[in-house]
Amino acid sequence: MKQHAGVRIKITLLTTGFVFILLVLTMFASNILIIFAIRHGWFKAKPGSQLKPFLFQSGIISIIIGTTISFFMSHFPLRPLNTLIRAIHEVSAGNYDVKIHLEHPKEFLELSECFNQMTEELAGTEMFRSDFINNFSHEFKTPIVSILGFAKLLRSQKLDACQSQEYLDIIIEESRRLSELSSTVLNLSKVESLTLLTNKTVYSLSEQLREAILLLENKWSKKQIDFDIDMEEVMIKANAPLLKQVWMNLLDNAVKFSPAGGCIAVTLRSNNGDAVFTVKDQGPGMDDNIKKYIFDKFYQGDKSHHMEGNGLGLPLVKRILELHKGEITVQSQTGKGSVFTVTIPSG
Repeated sequence: MKQHAGVRIKITLLTTGFVFILLVLTMFASNILIIFAIRHGWFKAKPGSQLKPFLFQSGIISIIIGTTISFFMSHFPLRPLNTLIRAIHEVSAGNYDVKIHLEHPKEFLELSECFNQMTEELAGTEMFRSDFINNFSHEFKTPIVSILGFAKLLRSQKLDACQSQEYLDIIIEESRRLSELSSTVLNLSKVESLTLLTNKTVYSLSEQLREAILLLENKWSKKQIDFDIDMEEVMIKANAPLLKQVWMNLLDNAVKFSPAGGCIAVTLRSNNGDAVFTVKDQGPGMDDNIKKYIFDKFYQGDKSHHMEGNGLGLPLVKRILELHKGEITVQSQTGKGSVFTVTIPSG
């Protein structure tokens, strides 16, 4: 508020100074022209001559000179505004690459920096929107096409019982995948629309993590994965259902990418009022290029799609942690597994 008041004062002083300069220039130019006219006999300003014609003539000159000076000088302070107006029209037409560079005064420099930052954000949002639509369409289209194709084959009635059962299993699996994708997208949209976290309760975070591991037992037992669990008893005040999604996603990813017979290390510590959770797998790891995009929607590091997933789990995790004022980091190297660390306030 104080900053805005300071800006208004500076603009007022700048306007006042500009008007003052115009008045001074008009006075000097008018006086010089009147003196020049008197010396050449164009005006009668001798003692005893009538004053009204002189005042009228000098007034006309002052008005003409003042208007002329104002016309030419008004372009200087309005030039940055005209530049800004043109840039705004470009943005409204959909051109988010436009940039402005105003250097003087200081307020205009700050204005141009804010404008350029805004256009960069808009360009990023537009690119994200386009990518989201393309990826969303692709992720939905693939199972639908698969279901349609196998349904047509089943309708032909030229298959034996074994083939029919196989195609029905595929249809069921693709339908499940489609249903899961729809639920995840809706869940992510709901979480992203939240601005204020509600329904916070105090509960045992360590107990919630043990429950999440047990819920995934069917998956990790099939791969004969062991868990190395080292957790302190930590109490936390948070939205339990939302945080449960965080642990389920991170642990599910660790199980998914760990090799058969591997080991997943899970730790939980209390550190200066924060709960610090880590999960370490023995998977293939990630290079720097993959790590850079893993929290983007629909991004999948496994381009071959050999692994299940739709690229929405980690964006959901990140958003839920942002609502809790927490953060997530990842350390990973190709061939050396990944370590995800979540830091979240306990209170």
